Amino acid sequence: RQGFQSVRRHPMAKSEADRQLAGMVTNGRPGFTFTVSKLLLRAYRFSRRAGLRAGLLRGDAAQPTKNVDRRTVLISNQLLVGEKLAAVCPGPDNIAFLCHDMIPTMRPDLVAKNRWQAAFGPNLERLVRSGAAAFCTSETAATMLGDHMRKAGIDLPVVHRFPMPSLLHERAARLRMTSRLEAGEPYILYCSTIEIRKNHIMLARIWQQALDEGVRLPKLVCVGRWGWMVEELSAYLKAHPGLKEKIIFAGPVSDEELIGYYRSATFGVFPSHIEGWGYAASECLDFGVPVIVSTTPSLIEATGGLMPAVGSTDQIGWYGAIRRMTDDGAWRDLLAGRIAEEHRPTSPAESWAAIKAGLKAAAACAN
Repeated sequence: RQGFQSVRRHPMAKSEADRQLAGMVTNGRPGFTFTVSKLLLRAYRFSRRAGLRAGLLRGDAAQPTKNVDRRTVLISNQLLVGEKLAAVCPGPDNIAFLCHDMIPTMRPDLVAKNRWQAAFGPNLERLVRSGAAAFCTSETAATMLGDHMRKAGIDLPVVHRFPMPSLLHERAARLRMTSRLEAGEPYILYCSTIEIRKNHIMLARIWQQALDEGVRLPKLVCVGRWGWMVEELSAYLKAHPGLKEKIIFAGPVSDEELIGYYRSATFGVFPSHIEGWGYAASECLDFGVPVIVSTTPSLIEATGGLMPAVGSTDQIGWYGAIRRMTDDGAWRDLLAGRIAEEHRPTSPAESWAAIKAGLKAAAACAN
């Protein structure tokens, strides 16, 4: 119902909205149900759009709000707003938006070139100029947003920060699946979309180097769907067929399967070039798993400065850190102890409480 209601209000949305709404309907699980849901939503959206353009239907999103209290509308994806901001937020509503990062404007070389990428910065600028309040998922994201707006000559109001919730750990706790498990065979885990920004190519080169030198590394398990700009990685894997037995691409998995991967991983890696937060890095800590991260500020923030960090282009440093983490059980135990002493998963309730407090403060300032 929520998916169809969203389409009814915004029938001019694009295919990315179909994918996001289908993911909401199916709880993000890939497969036949997801595909069917996406196609149904797309067909419904096309029919709504055609009806509006033919004058057979009236769009409720464009109607002014009458006789209702002033609301605060929280926009979770500004890409669906663009120039239709007035239609999305009619009447006297306050507006707030989430900002996860500014990667499309900071590192356009790591993002696919399309209308989405080109509209990213202007959409955010339009929101800020409208007086919208910003809610950032990290101090790093807040810094990114502030730097962008200063360069655009826009005064940025107070930025509200909320802690990212440990959603997967919360689910694992409900299922009583948080304790560590012994894996039948040791493996290293990297959970992320497979795209150029995530730097899988460097890991592939490291595992090939180990093969060339006769060094035994555990298998690398990469969880996540294939994304954009992966031609270099695909070509490298094809040119080095021996990696097929050493690097496992598990694809998208269910929450329960991902929980199992975290519980039994020897350690994690997260060599991404740039992030707004780095969910899988903090999830490693949620499950007590040591993780090597890159030195991008968000990953240091996401892991509380507790984990070893190596520059994302420092292949020699990463090779050495991975070999040490593999061979030095005492070092892994030290890091695991550090996690147990100094890290605590963030409950969704805590995260939502911070968002609500920020929304109230933003509404008070607007009124």
